[in-house]
Amino acid sequence: MAPESPTVYQREGDVASIRLNRPDSLNAVTPDLYAGIQEGLDRAEAEDARVVVLEGAGRAFCVGADMEQHGETERSAKERREYVWQAQDACEAVQTHPRPVVAKVQGYAIGAGAELALSADFVLMAEDAELRFPEVGIGTYIGGGVTYTLAQRVGRARAKELVLSAATLTGEEATGEGVVTSCHPATELDAAVDRLATDLAGNAPIPMKFAKAQFGRVGAASREDMLTAEAEALLACMATDDWQEGIDAFAEDRDPEFEGR
Repeated sequence: MAPESPTVYQREGDVASIRLNRPDSLNAVTPDLYAGIQEGLDRAEAEDARVVVLEGAGRAFCVGADMEQHGETERSAKERREYVWQAQDACEAVQTHPRPVVAKVQGYAIGAGAELALSADFVLMAEDAELRFPEVGIGTYIGGGVTYTLAQRVGRARAKELVLSAATLTGEEATGEGVVTSCHPATELDAAVDRLATDLAGNAPIPMKFAKAQFGRVGAASREDMLTAEAEALLACMATDDWQEGIDAFAEDRDPEFEGR
């Protein structure tokens, strides 16, 4: 019997989902899993999905590196470099994907799993789920742009404390600190993610793409650059059919039906 794919891609309406599919190992990351995330993101873009949900099968979102595989595999320096950059590239692909990405976190998001989750635009956690960066306690190091994404969410001082202390945050604690978007009882997490994904999918995709790209430049671009980028994006939106659809729907007191053009 052929082994199951480490990721599963599904599409329902305008919402695509990429499910980490190694439940027996609590979705521990492997090169094939990272490749599957990239493939899923590429497919969602090619199919023009409006929202992507990143989730984990079974009891956890992702517990990080597959330590058993690390112990069994002797990698060359070249292979180590390739593995590290595959992880970095997968997280960057989530961060820079043109559509909103929603991470659904149940059970655990640890190490590389937390890095993947925080790469998403929205992170919804179960109240009792746990998020942690344990790397410094086991002789390894963080990745996935956490020194950027976590510091953006909670500030440099708190981000440093969370990484250097390897502290554990529950979904409730992570929400209170602004590490994640929201938390929900475990039995209500699926419904909360579905509601958010549906709401996002109903918005006009072109301005959402501009907004995601421009928020990604915060801290790197000047105020003047951001003002110019906003103006150019607005002018581009004004030339679309969706712009006119938004105006017509408002005038007719109905929900708009955007087509992404």
